[in-house]
This record gives sequence, structure tokens and C-alpha cells, in this order.
Amino acid sequence: MAATTSTYADSMARINALCTYEAANPRINPECASIVMEHGRRTRRSIVCMHGITSSPVQFRDLGALFFERGYNVLILRMPRHGYRDRLTHAQSRLKVADYQAYVTEATEIGRGLGEHLTVAGLSVSGVLAAWVAQTRADLDLAVPIAPSFAPRDVPPLLIPGLIEVLRRLPNLLVPWDFRRPVPVAPGCSYPRFSTHAVAEAFRLGAEVLQAATRTPPAARSILVVTNPGDMAVNDPATRTVVRQWRIHADRTKIREYVFGPELQNMHDIIGPYQPNARVDYVYPILLDLIDSSA
Repeated sequence: MAATTSTYADSMARINALCTYEAANPRINPECASIVMEHGRRTRRSIVCMHGITSSPVQFRDLGALFFERGYNVLILRMPRHGYRDRLTHAQSRLKVADYQAYVTEATEIGRGLGEHLTVAGLSVSGVLAAWVAQTRADLDLAVPIAPSFAPRDVPPLLIPGLIEVLRRLPNLLVPWDFRRPVPVAPGCSYPRFSTHAVAEAFRLGAEVLQAATRTPPAARSILVVTNPGDMAVNDPATRTVVRQWRIHADRTKIREYVFGPELQNMHDIIGPYQPNARVDYVYPILLDLIDSSA
């Protein structure tokens, strides 16, 4: 994908239009709208954070504030069909690959105008989006896929394509994240259920990333892949396959990995401070230093 030129004024105009739309949309919970933290000028560094599926920009708000304190301009863009007042909405079920691509493309283009050095980070499904933009955009300085959801945990690689097709063809299901509490009281910034169709579309985009990675080097200048062996949701072997292909085709020094230790056992969302077993005191300093050291 060709690089684009975006000025600070261009980016702020797009941000203001997005915020105006979200504020006027009665379906969107104001607490779950996009978040921008900016210094009133284009800074040396900017970072775009993309939240996970069923979550909202609140997930990255505290971490984004720490980057802002370090001089970054920060954008945490709301994913399409997310952040609605009705937390039991079926809207997420209509997400397609094209919606995910449009979301991360817009986030990257806006972020490009906010800083001279641009980082795009995403968690889980948005980790796949960060991998896609790493593969396709030459105007990206650093891509940070965090616990990218290329496939569910423990699914053998040969079965992943078939699983994607089965999930796409079967009727959509809204599956509770916690079967003990299908409609939890908190956190109010997220949906309690995920759509099997929306997840399948993310897996399909992940398969596209892998296919592209087997043929061409990633376009981004640098990539940092963050994983957690204790993650009970995502398929780390699938992630390692993508990383291996990137390293075959690209300068190995541009591809870095960081693997968290046993402190994060049985955790998938390592970013949200509202998680009952959150370890942000451990996670945030590491991510801050890893990303800071890239420029």
C-alpha cells in the first residue's frame, strides 16, 4: 500500500469530525468514544492504540496517558460497531474484513499526521490489524501486535483454514466471555459477548497476512510482536509462523519479539486495568520501554 502524507491539521480535522459524529450518535456511550490526547502540535512521536473486539477505547486509556506524559500524541480510535450503550447489541456480528481494514487504515492515516515517528499498536483482534498494517504500509515506523488473535489457542495450523470457513458458514453466535456471568455488571466499557462471525472475519484477515508474509517482506520499518505464553485465548504457534515468514523475507533486525513471563498466567487482556487480575504495574512499564526504545 502506498504511503500517504498527512499533516497535523489534516489529522486534527479528521479527529474532530469523528468526535462530532460519535457525540451526536445516540447509540454510542460517551464513555466509550474515541480518545485523543494531543499536545497542540505535531510531536516527535505519535501512537495509535486499537482496542480488542467487544472492548472500547477505555481499554487503552490509562496506558495512552502514560505515553502522552512521555511527549507522544495519542489516538485511541473506537472500533466500528463498538462502544454502544446497548451492551447486548448484535451490531458487532456484521463486522467484515473490509471494516477491519478501513478501521486500521483510518487510524494509521490520522496517526501519521500526529507525529514524525508513528507507532500503531493493537490487542487481540486488533493485534491482527496491527500485523496487517505492518505487512502493507510503508509509512508506518513501528507496528506492535499484542497477543494477536490469528486463531484460537490449541487449534493445529492445518485446521485453521477449515475452522474459519466453518465459523463463517454457521449461524452467528454471541458467546459470553464468562459463562458464569453472561451479563456482567462491569466493566461497562465492553460487551459481555463476542460474535463468532466477527472473530471469523478477523481470523480470515490473519490468514491473508500469513499468505502475504510468505511472498513479500513487511512494509513497515519495524515490528514488535508481544506475546504471553499464559494467554488462554490465542494461538501463539500461528503468531510465530507469521513472525518466521517475516524474518525470512526481511532484515531480521526489524522484527523483534517480547514474550512475557509467568506473571500473566491465564490472561488474555493484559491492557485493561479493570480486569480482576490486571497486572498493569508489571505490563505497562515494559510496553512503554519497548516502544520507546524503537526510535
